[in-house]
Amino acid sequence: MIVLHPAFHPSFVQFLKEFNVSHDYFECHELLEDYWKEVAPRQKQHALTALILLSTAMYHWRRRNLVGAIKTMKTSINRLNETSNSIIFDKINIEKLKLNMRISFELMQQLEEFQSFSIDIISADLLDQVNELQLPEMENLHFLTHKHMLRDRTDILEEREKQKKRRDDLV
Repeated sequence: MIVLHPAFHPSFVQFLKEFNVSHDYFECHELLEDYWKEVAPRQKQHALTALILLSTAMYHWRRRNLVGAIKTMKTSINRLNETSNSIIFDKINIEKLKLNMRISFELMQQLEEFQSFSIDIISADLLDQVNELQLPEMENLHFLTHKHMLRDRTDILEEREKQKKRRDDLV
């Protein structure tokens, strides 16, 4: 059996593609949150949470929610600094990521317009997987900017109702 590097998890590969190509930060958040829940549920100090928070900060910044963007980016930077020795980060240029995050944080604080950046991949194998991944047709900018309000939430609402019913049944 071949054991792949943890960073080669399909959700991580798709996260990198979405972050670098489509800039669908909402989807980036969703992908990594599912991956994080699979490998380290409730471990807030896990390396993946730094990237989840980064995705959230970028999403807020593009939406001009600067208060949310600044707060979330600050937490993301701190979390990345605390967890940067994780194996999750050994296939990307972590120093350049830290620099880009600090620059973005400063731009947010200066109330500058949104600016995307890419996460440099230093592993040829990981880069090949990211490049081979085909994404669905790109959404328009309005949808990407307001995705949390415009997406179909039926499955989320149904799951919430199930959880509520379970809690009510326990009481």
